[in-house]
Amino acid sequence: MAEKCLELKDIRKSFSKDEVVLKEISLSIDKGEFITLLGSSGCGKTTTLRIIAGLEAPDSGKVYLEGKDVTALAPEARDVNTVFQNYALFPHMTVADNIGYGLKLKKIPKAEIKKRVSEMLELVQLPGYEKRKPSELSGGQRQRVAIARSLVNNPKVLLLDEPLGALDLQLRRAMQLELKRLQKKLGITFIYITHDQEEAINMSDRIAVMNHGTFEQIGTPDEIYNHPKTSYVATFVGNANILKGTAQESEGEILKVSLAGEKVSVASESHKITPGSPVTLAVRSENLIFDENCQSGLEATVVEKSFAGGLLRVVLKLSDGTEVVANRHGIDAGVQPGQKVTCHFDAENAVLVDLPSETESGAAV
Repeated sequence: MAEKCLELKDIRKSFSKDEVVLKEISLSIDKGEFITLLGSSGCGKTTTLRIIAGLEAPDSGKVYLEGKDVTALAPEARDVNTVFQNYALFPHMTVADNIGYGLKLKKIPKAEIKKRVSEMLELVQLPGYEKRKPSELSGGQRQRVAIARSLVNNPKVLLLDEPLGALDLQLRRAMQLELKRLQKKLGITFIYITHDQEEAINMSDRIAVMNHGTFEQIGTPDEIYNHPKTSYVATFVGNANILKGTAQESEGEILKVSLAGEKVSVASESHKITPGSPVTLAVRSENLIFDENCQSGLEATVVEKSFAGGLLRVVLKLSDGTEVVANRHGIDAGVQPGQKVTCHFDAENAVLVDLPSETESGAAV
């Protein structure tokens, strides 16, 4: 069983009587895990990070670091470091002085500081940059220096608050790989904040999707993407169509659902759904197949089509007025707005979401 590194227990935080930012959230993180807090602006992810760092105090709840209650400890008394989006480097200091600043405050001998700074520069692939100033570095190089400065103290946890947000797309993707490489090499627990779903999926061991101060779902990238528990997770991570229907009979682990005047099949897994109950399905855009020859399936009308990155995006309107999106590879399908088509999806590609037992926020392991 993996050893726990950090635990949040029933953390609540409000900045006013009417503004509850965190609603009794709980989270358990293993040693050496790369976990991402993913969510839109205002969901509570930065406040969660600041509480872990000791920069904010929770109204109630506890923060444990390797089993020790650190809730009341000052930031400098916690074995936790933070990398910020704006790097927060001292412009008048050299790269070496920036990296070694924390060691100097701890009165580490100069020879030891020089040795550890040199090791960090090797680690972030910046040897020979010791005497440069931050203004003489590129954005990616400044980010590496900020990471080296945070790692030189060997923290138990490294907190990263949207550290790649200021970089261009190509450099951002290169730094994603670099960060993951560093994390695996050092075995340090990383807690990463982003609103970028692709970044979270590419880098994380687990993702905690936040919404309005709660965890909507916590799981591996595969669980979050392919098995979302709520319509919010399904639409925030990737592109999913949310469809409303009525449960019919079950056949083993296949549930028949009445939808837009037709009957479709959904993998119900272990869920027990009462016939006649309203149900919500999430179907990824890439899993919605449309047929120009009007064979069996859900009747639909093409609303519009567009192209993006080698994908054809087709907006369809079902017979009940619901608009859905189907993506497929290629530059054209020959369909035109106003054309009648049918669409369908495989049972295993339709996920039941927003079930009563799944939408409750609570402790997460």
